[in-house]
Amino acid sequence: MSDNKTIVLETFDPSKTYINQKRFDCENKAINKFVAGSLKKQVKQSLSNCFVLVDTDNNDRFVGFYTISAFSINADMLSVLSKGSLPARIPVSRLVMLGVDKEYKGRGLGKLLLQNIILRTVAAADEIGIYGLYLDADENAYTFYEERGFIPLKSRENPAPTPMFIHIDTLRDAI
Repeated sequence: MSDNKTIVLETFDPSKTYINQKRFDCENKAINKFVAGSLKKQVKQSLSNCFVLVDTDNNDRFVGFYTISAFSINADMLSVLSKGSLPARIPVSRLVMLGVDKEYKGRGLGKLLLQNIILRTVAAADEIGIYGLYLDADENAYTFYEERGFIPLKSRENPAPTPMFIHIDTLRDAI
């Protein structure tokens, strides 16, 4: 296996064939199924944008990705933050999915993807109103996001995903 020097982050191109995309395995069945069957269609329909990690030393193998979209959440979901009066719907950036192939885990690639998500969210917030970053964390990813400052918006209910949020000011401070 190659080192991280050969891992490159690029915008997902739905017209391109990525090596191992259909066999991508991040040990999450829902994400694996999405990557194999729905990712290209979702990006083509502009429902989300995708950024992919490829291993240039391994035929541009598809080794990780994330999808991100515009979204809005109800203000009452943010009551745990006690940020004062807010409009009924809050504009946010939404991390839809993130995964790293199990053969590449433990190399900091999830952190690399999250750093890129933060940079893109802050850049978008500099242009349009974005209150923060929202995601639904599954049980196996919950601690990863919590350790990076995301706040659960309701109590954990395994196996249901837990909605989590991080404010744009916290993201700016992280850069």
